[in-house]
Amino acid sequence: MPLVLLLALGGVCGALTPILAGQRKSLPTNKPAAAGLIAGGVAAMDRGDSLAAKTFFRRALVADPKNLAARTYLGILADQAGELEEAKRQFAAAVSGAPDSPEARNNYGAILLKLRRKQEAAGQFETSLRLDPKQPGALVNLAQIRYATGSPENLRAARQLFERARSLAPDAETARALVVIALRLHEPAAAAAEFPDYSARLDTAPESVAAPAARAELGAALLEAGLAKEAAVELDAVVKADLSNLEEILLLARAYHENKDDEAAGRTLESALARGMESAPLFAALAEIYESSGQIDKAIPAMRRAIQLDPKSEALRFRYAMLLTSANAPQAAVIRLREALDDFPSSSKLWFALGVAQFTDNKNNLAADAFSRALEHDPKMSPALAYLGMISDDEGRMTDAIAYYQKAIGVEEPSAVNHYLLAESFTKLTPANIDQAQEHLKRALELDPGFLQARLALGKLYLRANRLQDAAGELESVVKADAKVAEAYYQLSRVYTRLKRREDAQAAATRFEQLSSEQKQQSENERREIVRRLAEVRY
Repeated sequence: MPLVLLLALGGVCGALTPILAGQRKSLPTNKPAAAGLIAGGVAAMDRGDSLAAKTFFRRALVADPKNLAARTYLGILADQAGELEEAKRQFAAAVSGAPDSPEARNNYGAILLKLRRKQEAAGQFETSLRLDPKQPGALVNLAQIRYATGSPENLRAARQLFERARSLAPDAETARALVVIALRLHEPAAAAAEFPDYSARLDTAPESVAAPAARAELGAALLEAGLAKEAAVELDAVVKADLSNLEEILLLARAYHENKDDEAAGRTLESALARGMESAPLFAALAEIYESSGQIDKAIPAMRRAIQLDPKSEALRFRYAMLLTSANAPQAAVIRLREALDDFPSSSKLWFALGVAQFTDNKNNLAADAFSRALEHDPKMSPALAYLGMISDDEGRMTDAIAYYQKAIGVEEPSAVNHYLLAESFTKLTPANIDQAQEHLKRALELDPGFLQARLALGKLYLRANRLQDAAGELESVVKADAKVAEAYYQLSRVYTRLKRREDAQAAATRFEQLSSEQKQQSENERREIVRRLAEVRY
């Protein structure tokens, strides 16, 4: 079994280590006397007698000064004793005596790497691999150096080296490294593709890979990359190993939630409570899960308990107010926010939440005042600007609305909802600015292809511009994603009629009539969706 030098790969890649070659490999020697002494030294190493082993190997060097095995074992013993300079001297001598030995080059590179002389180490590994391309240890060692730079080019080079190493000697460390490199390259699909190989090797993985700390680190990185399913696998193992680890319990619940499994998320948090783990973050997370799953009657007391446990938390007071507002209790939210603002009078987010509550309660003047106060404390609060735009829009002041939306986009350009709102305002001008509206709707859909309201609006604009095939494509995408969008069927019936697709037009019209009774509720839901997107601020 090759001895490894303990040098972490870095980042979330954990403890992949430079590998020394030849600890138990039969290395060549030309002199029988030296061979016998080498055998004696190896036997001493096996029984843990390093002093006797050194004596045997030094005597072997007297008999054969260029003996590669003796130099290699003396280097290994020096490394084990923490005598890095002595290890370096022995491995350098090994290379000098056997310059064409790939093992000697790899070992010298490994000790140079441990001494942080990375460029010299890389040169030794490259030479070693030219002499023998099929060395998993040298491939891994060179891969670690490439990985450590962090540049996309070197990360890709590291991936190629790890892939070559895996083809020769697959193991959990290399499999994990390939997952991590994909994450570092922001390639979640590649990370997901590599994850099963890593996961299948965990049963035989070393502690550096299978330890809870390593799996927690990887789980958090997977979750951050949007791979909630894979993250849940890692975090579940971490939580089972330590049922008192609150941070990992919260991450596991979040992973389940993002994987659309609120039942498992709730069960994870409720089990922690049943074990006596009471904390504000735990109750706050549970409130969010209850709200997401429609259990408002449970969400509100859970958030209230979170605040009782941490009454000075500005973030919790904000989230409680937003919860009350989304639960159709904006007046209760206003009361709680007034109390919170006594403690945090300069809180932009609490003023923002107050504006949302007043807006939801149809008190636009009070809402505008609250959003303006929020902007006094945080001039770059994009959602507050967008809400002021919506108030102006509701009051028919389209020029003001456009100005607010443009300011919001100036602060936060990659906001699909801001582009959508701006596009809608352009269509309400007299005359309408169709080109600008189309431009912003397209940008909204670039940012969020699943934003059905933006897609419906774009389909309507295409119909208005007589781009019938384009209109049909957008509207068909809407009803394919959500078969209950009544207006999409109505617009489709108009498009199909003009395309002389009479049967399709009739079918769309019939479906619209079936859904028309729900139209009022649908309009309210659409407005609520916009409000939700703007108000979905997490602190």
